[in-house]
Amino acid sequence: MRVALLCEVDQAVYHVGDEAIGIASAAQLRQRGHEVVMISRQEKYGPGGQPHAESIPALTFPWPLDERDRYLAEIRKVLSGNHVALPAKDKLFKIMNQLRGVDALVIGGGGSLNSNFGWLVYERLATALVASFLDIPVVLSGQSLGPFLLLSDRAALKELLELCQLVGVRDADSYRLATQLCPEHPAIFQTLDDAVLLDADWDHPKANRISVTLGDNAEPFAEHDYVSIMAALIDGLAQRTGAEVEFVPHMADPGRPRSDVRIHKLVAAQMSHQATLLPIEQAVDATTRLAASRWALTTRFHPVVFGLLSGTPVLPITLGRYARSRVDGALANWGRSNASVPFAALWDPATGALRADVADAVLDALVAGADAERSAALAVRAERLDAAGRWWDQVVAVLDEASDTADDSDRADASNPAEAPRDATHDAATPDSAAPLGGPAALDQVDRFTGDVAAAIAPFRYAPAAGADRTVALIMRTQNRPGFLDRAVQDVLEQAWADWQLVVVNDAGDTDQVASVLDRYRSELGDRLTVVNNPVSHGMEAASNVGLANSHSEFVNIHDDDDSWQPRFLLETLTHLRAHPDEEAVATRTTIVMERQVGPDWVTYERFPSWPDLHAMRLLDFVKLNRIVPICLVYRRAVHDRVGLYAEDYPVIGDYVFHLRLLQAGEVGFIDHALANWHHRPLQPAEGTAGNSMYTNSSDHTEYDLLLRNKALKEWTDKNGLGLPLFISKELERETDHLEQKIQEVVDALGTQQQLIADLQVQLRATDHAVRAGGGFNFAKRQYQVARGYLSRAAGRITGRL
Repeated sequence: MRVALLCEVDQAVYHVGDEAIGIASAAQLRQRGHEVVMISRQEKYGPGGQPHAESIPALTFPWPLDERDRYLAEIRKVLSGNHVALPAKDKLFKIMNQLRGVDALVIGGGGSLNSNFGWLVYERLATALVASFLDIPVVLSGQSLGPFLLLSDRAALKELLELCQLVGVRDADSYRLATQLCPEHPAIFQTLDDAVLLDADWDHPKANRISVTLGDNAEPFAEHDYVSIMAALIDGLAQRTGAEVEFVPHMADPGRPRSDVRIHKLVAAQMSHQATLLPIEQAVDATTRLAASRWALTTRFHPVVFGLLSGTPVLPITLGRYARSRVDGALANWGRSNASVPFAALWDPATGALRADVADAVLDALVAGADAERSAALAVRAERLDAAGRWWDQVVAVLDEASDTADDSDRADASNPAEAPRDATHDAATPDSAAPLGGPAALDQVDRFTGDVAAAIAPFRYAPAAGADRTVALIMRTQNRPGFLDRAVQDVLEQAWADWQLVVVNDAGDTDQVASVLDRYRSELGDRLTVVNNPVSHGMEAASNVGLANSHSEFVNIHDDDDSWQPRFLLETLTHLRAHPDEEAVATRTTIVMERQVGPDWVTYERFPSWPDLHAMRLLDFVKLNRIVPICLVYRRAVHDRVGLYAEDYPVIGDYVFHLRLLQAGEVGFIDHALANWHHRPLQPAEGTAGNSMYTNSSDHTEYDLLLRNKALKEWTDKNGLGLPLFISKELERETDHLEQKIQEVVDALGTQQQLIADLQVQLRATDHAVRAGGGFNFAKRQYQVARGYLSRAAGRITGRL
């Protein structure tokens, strides 16, 4: 049988883990008698690598969501018989022709089926659609799914799983997600990472060396903090062990010093210990280096897998939910729990420096338990490798069964694309319950970190902790907006600080919709979730008060279902309030996010700061108008004892009323960098549920704002009389008249500059023409200088009028 193997290989940037998966998967198929044809990026082949003798180009998709949707729709049209839906030169047709020459498609493992790399979900779905159309069986092997998924990617992933006769996922989170998406699928199994069967020297004699592999993406943290903390952490491990330090990149371009190679150089420069900086190497060489090291420290996934295989204790540092899910899943497959360390637990937001107390405790525990970990890993290795081999036996059995079935019937008529593809899910032999792992990993779990060390890390881990009282209550108001609710819940789950209670107040909306969304995340939310279904809506502020009544915490935030945070938001705001006990609350700089709808999702088309001149929270600034929105504010619950609950008689500006009362009650801090996102949808029709109230209920905002000001003015005049308000009103009238006069002068000045503007347009067209005609940079620069002269003259004349 000829098997097409789709892995993330031969990319411009060489990735050791992806290449190891491709090498090991191909070897397993060949060992079982099958010929392998790689589906390849065909860009580069790693250090000293060569192109495959035969390969099929990967069906690459654009990155933007709307362009992805369009291309997938065009592919569907082609498969339905509309050959002109795509130009004849599109690579789809070449790929289809080459896939006609294979008997099966195996989509190899990795962590690509999530919305961080959403275009890869579409690539794999489209390739599976082509295979299904050609009546070629499809198997998915060793994948991680999610955890972050847009609604469109969730639907695409579900369709992909349904097209596969056999599905193997490499961690418990992915298994839960796969069976949630396709509860009727007969052949979903938890496996191991496909790279565990790489033919490397796992028993290489170990040198007293630390193998370090760091990814170059520090998000959501600042790179300079990431570099300094990793340098200090590696120094700490080297000091305790007396080991040499060797930086081994797992992702880099052999021809350019970027990715891991770049970040390794920056980290090594800040270390007190000497370190060896290695270039990117072929997958087998890089994995052998780790196997030959006594210690490993990494922010990447596959060094964890290779450390487990070789008995090398690895300290994984995870930067977010995506990494935690994958790394903790790999560790659990080998009986390890509570073994990774969130970067946030090591980071002091106030200084950006390493939290030495946590780092010391982590490193001491790692060194003390090293011998036991080595023995435990080696004790289960044979059984784990046997499980991985059984998985590939199952893959081949399913493909053979499908091939035999196909031999008994005619292949799909490739000349008739209108012929409907068969339902691939149920045609192949159903694997039995003895398949590898058979579900979530069955090994007994042993905690690496316990006691005080585990307690120090616990608030940063996504795993739910026991108890109802949390540091902060997040009150999320929602009403018949399941798409926004899905996004908002995932936003909370992405937070670097995990000790929160989420109270979802369904304000007289569809209860089934809310339950359906929340059920997707029950395993992550655990006992941190409270749901309140209001039978009747009394407005947003009443919903906030219901959330307060159903929560227990020291701090509070109102997280509307359509807004979002940076992952560091809770960690930074809570750290600030702990450090400033004199402040009642803290707000952060906010980014306005302009978004539009693409299918079921919302995509950003513009971002800019909200109130960029705001650098402190002063009552004086808020008297004129509200300067913040609830998403950016965390406050002490006790403040309600002094200012009362949210004002339910102000249904659309209740947050403004609360902010005024809060600023009257005491000091409010301000974090002067953007950590919150205020989402705007100005193009959304007013009659739908997706609009912003500031647009859809603008008249209500105006009415209640006047009501608030009139009430406050009356309270003042009842005590102090009308004299001062009358005087201020007259002065404002005079200032307004003066401003209108200045504006008219500017308008008149603009009218006299029409010729200058016309000349500027001519210069810009000339510059554009020169560049397109190959006039070169110097000519374009001269044209730009001329155009700038026109602008300066026009601006000078207008400014003189002001």
